[in-house]
Amino acid sequence: MEKQEKIFSQFGVKFWIIFAAVIVVIAGLREAAGLITPLFLSIFITAILYGPFKWLQKKGLHVSIALTIVIIALAIITVTIFGLLGASVASFTEKIPFYEERFTLYWKGLNQFLGANGWLDIELNISEYFNAGLIMKFAGNVFTGFGNLMSNSFIILLVVIFMLLEISIFERKIKLINKSSLARVNKIVHNLNAYFGTKTLTSLVTGFLVSISLAIIGIDFPLLWGFLAFLLNFIPNIGSIIAAVPAVLLGLIQAGFPTALAVMIAFLLINIIIGNVIEPRLMGKNLGLSPLIVFISLIFWGWVLGTVGMLLATPLTMTIKIIFDNMEETKHIGLIMGDESSIINYKKPL
Repeated sequence: MEKQEKIFSQFGVKFWIIFAAVIVVIAGLREAAGLITPLFLSIFITAILYGPFKWLQKKGLHVSIALTIVIIALAIITVTIFGLLGASVASFTEKIPFYEERFTLYWKGLNQFLGANGWLDIELNISEYFNAGLIMKFAGNVFTGFGNLMSNSFIILLVVIFMLLEISIFERKIKLINKSSLARVNKIVHNLNAYFGTKTLTSLVTGFLVSISLAIIGIDFPLLWGFLAFLLNFIPNIGSIIAAVPAVLLGLIQAGFPTALAVMIAFLLINIIIGNVIEPRLMGKNLGLSPLIVFISLIFWGWVLGTVGMLLATPLTMTIKIIFDNMEETKHIGLIMGDESSIINYKKPL
């Protein structure tokens, strides 16, 4: 009996020490968000670039040449994207009050139409239930927040360069320290490459198709909504819905319900084809997250790091899950974090 009480007592002490440590770390992350967010973004960019960097090395290029090609490509893409989006973001931010006013007028007209036809007895004040301006401002905050973060592009670029160089020799270090851990590390890196490579490719295709579709329909700032779809496609399940809301609202404000319906259908078709058909085939097994975990990670990282933290939430959580999946001691945690496919592909630790 005394032995059991001692075990429970030790467990209780360990629990509260771990709990206190976690709280301190979270508080530290929140206070140092300005420093931590660029670091996390650098890790995210490194994970995306590592695949092409490794591929160039396999083709026989020296590490320095492969790194130079990857960094130049990153710089060209970054300058092109922000060159195209910079003016659009400024114009969109200025027009938010105009869009909010137009939506209010549209809603009043709809109330009058429904009342005149006897379909509505009372006038509903949409501002009590739904704030279109707030949604537009949220989209604007995503663009400006991401743009402000990229103002530290020189520091981020340096961190990415050093990370890529470190990864290239990390395998040799692990081999010297512990050969038995090398296979596990290689598997983790392979799974990370599979996830980030596939997700980046499908997100690019999603953003491109959204931009083209909205340009054809005639929605203002199609490049912005395509870029937003690209960013939010990294958030499974609910990211595509969040990306569609401001574009659908804009279609409603600009040309009425038929245009908004066309925008909704375009988003639906694109996400069904990319998210439910193409992506699962390319992604591989056991690389899905539980919708509940996705939602919790959005709230947590958004609270800790702000708007950009919501964009990085799923990649960060997926990285943690992949690491847990490939360690016998934490496989059960990876299973809890995964979606339904994790149950099918789960193998009990030996």
